[in-house]
Amino acid sequence: MAAKGAYGSHLKMESELERCRAEGHWDRMPELVRQMQALVMLGGGGGRRGSPSAGFTSLDTDDLGKLLLAEALLEQCLKGNHAAIKDSIPLLEKNEPKMNEARNHLSSILNHGKLPPQYLCEAMLILGKLHYVEGSYRDAISMYARAGIDDMSMENKPLYQMRLLAEAFVIKG
Repeated sequence: MAAKGAYGSHLKMESELERCRAEGHWDRMPELVRQMQALVMLGGGGGRRGSPSAGFTSLDTDDLGKLLLAEALLEQCLKGNHAAIKDSIPLLEKNEPKMNEARNHLSSILNHGKLPPQYLCEAMLILGKLHYVEGSYRDAISMYARAGIDDMSMENKPLYQMRLLAEAFVIKG
């Protein structure tokens, strides 16, 4: 009975994370990441294949949490600097602590390499976007090439993944 409750909590958490990413509710992500990590620590990681935390260790969940936090930090930074982005003014990492923190999370994830390929690819797409807003266009294109965006399909993907890929193609173009 407890396993059913944990599995239900896991599904709700997955659904809420996906919804927040799709709808851009970045301010909710830190709390959702804490809840996700607590579920895994309590043994509620679920067992569904293809789910973010199915069969993950706490280290893997930490990396997934870092991915989600990095994306949220970058998006919050972009939202707070809308005028500069609109005018194509590069954001400097030294002036934007959220960008620095996002870069640190993404670098940690890519150095560990313990997440499934889908999430490692998302980390590369987000890091490419970070490079772009810094004005490091070659680094952005290089990161997108490393992620293999030319071979990716947008079919049957969640909205947030389609957004990440569409942004990558726009930046690459």
